[in-house]
Amino acid sequence: GGWAKPQGSVILGPRALIWSLPVALVATGGCLATRSDIEKLQVSVATMQATLRTEQVRSDSSNRVFVESVARQLSLQFSREFGVVSDSLRRIASAVQRLQGDMTLSMHDLRVQIATVQEGVGQSQKRIQDLRTSVEATAAAPPVVPPRAAEPGVPAGVPAGATSANAPPAAQLFVAAIDQLRRGATAAAREGLSTLITEYPTHEKTAEAQMLIADAYAQEGNRIAADSVYALVINKYAGPPEVISRSIYKRAMALKEVGQTTESLKLFQTIVDKYPRADVHDLAVEMIRTLKKP
Repeated sequence: GGWAKPQGSVILGPRALIWSLPVALVATGGCLATRSDIEKLQVSVATMQATLRTEQVRSDSSNRVFVESVARQLSLQFSREFGVVSDSLRRIASAVQRLQGDMTLSMHDLRVQIATVQEGVGQSQKRIQDLRTSVEATAAAPPVVPPRAAEPGVPAGVPAGATSANAPPAAQLFVAAIDQLRRGATAAAREGLSTLITEYPTHEKTAEAQMLIADAYAQEGNRIAADSVYALVINKYAGPPEVISRSIYKRAMALKEVGQTTESLKLFQTIVDKYPRADVHDLAVEMIRTLKKP
């Protein structure tokens, strides 16, 4: 039942023998391993395990470095994109604020314009009411028949019958027409001036009344009618010089505004040549200088 102990061998117990047998077999190619062989194998295993742990740590460190690098890149990209979005939002907010400011100013201007229009409408209504009251008062008043021999506002030598029995004196018509022009009642002014020209054709204010009719058309924005009447004053009447020179100047200005520079220059030159003492003489000289500039 017993067996002899080999010389130089280590006696193993049954349990140790069972556990070490596979390793010994592998290490010795199927032969029994010595204690030295087992220790070498254990050292090799320990070394391998240490190497594996080192590689694991190294791998974990590399992964951590990689993850941190990716995280930094993502953070930088996010920061850049967030900055772009923030700039866009700031620009949009600024544009909205400017738009709100512009709308506020526009609303203010609109309210001012509405108030101005309402004020103008009120003034126009008052003028219409004043004109209606004046017309009604004139219609209700008894007709004034001025004496033929000493008719106020009509120069001596006017033939009998040259005025209508119901026509107001020329001076009264002229003053009323000027007042109506100042108040913007151009139609009423033209009517009064036309009555003066018709009823008092030789009165000293007739030429000026004709010019004021042209002024009334110009005030209404009717440039064609105004130009025609200014031309009528220039061609029909010989004086007074101030009226003729002003009519020439106003017609020249009207032609300049519509681009007829040559015709307007001729009229300005006419003032310079024929009316050196007119109040519009210096203005005509200045306009000639301006129009001839290259």
